Amino acid sequence: MISPWAVLAGGVAAAGLALLVSELRPSPPDLGQALDRLHRSPADRRAEQEGQRLSWYDRVGDSALRLPGARIPHQQLALVGRTPARFMAHKLLFALIGLLLPGYLLAIAAFSGFQLPFVLPIVVAPALALLGWLVPDAIVSAEAKEARTEYLHGIAAFLELVALERAADLGPAEALRRAAAVGRGTVFRRIRDSLERAATDRLPPWDGLDALAAELGLAPLQDVADIMRLSGTDGAAVYDTLRARARGLRGELLSADLAQANVDSERMVAPGTLLTLLMTVLIVFPALYKMMGSA
Repeated sequence: MISPWAVLAGGVAAAGLALLVSELRPSPPDLGQALDRLHRSPADRRAEQEGQRLSWYDRVGDSALRLPGARIPHQQLALVGRTPARFMAHKLLFALIGLLLPGYLLAIAAFSGFQLPFVLPIVVAPALALLGWLVPDAIVSAEAKEARTEYLHGIAAFLELVALERAADLGPAEALRRAAAVGRGTVFRRIRDSLERAATDRLPPWDGLDALAAELGLAPLQDVADIMRLSGTDGAAVYDTLRARARGLRGELLSADLAQANVDSERMVAPGTLLTLLMTVLIVFPALYKMMGSA
């Protein structure tokens, strides 16, 4: 007969796992934050409004931002579209899970009739909590690497579109806006937001690209801003420059893809060798066993 305590423990574990999955799912964009990006308000008023909009989960993460030694990867979070408060909330959640997991397993073992040393949670819990604290950093780093590649592909396409708009004899500012209006991905959406923000603040569009490049840490986007600034202030012909920068960026991306393919191919050597060795042993062993038995 199954113990009711085991059923209760399983239900609690399933509920915790469901809560963790629901919190890690990407949340839909907030309309208020999107409008706030387009229409800036004073810093103190905006901070007050954001504080009112934050959920309890994000408020806990926002309080954790002031912890000593807390390192916030702002550029990586900007690439994946995650707030520092949500990032710190994830770190606290994973650390809490690591801290409570050994005690939970000890309780499950006791209810099931197994005896585990009580010193186990004291020894293992701090190590698991530290590991859980570092897990969100690794997740954000991996997601930011993929997002950076996506952004670079989008910027290469954006360079080509801007060059075509300039070839159609459009002005630098209008060429940037027309090129950004073509795409529908995340990259083009962020570029459109930066251009609209600059227009709202009555700044040149390349200043908006400057701010976005600094926020995301993308040098190619800074190159676009510099090239178009040169065209807007000095009237320089930048068609060939834009096309050359797009070709160079695509070459860099292709080289990175080839290097990653070579690394993946090298990683497949060891599993393939092990599989070949295992097949050889399975084929040769019966024959050798029969020969040794007959001898």
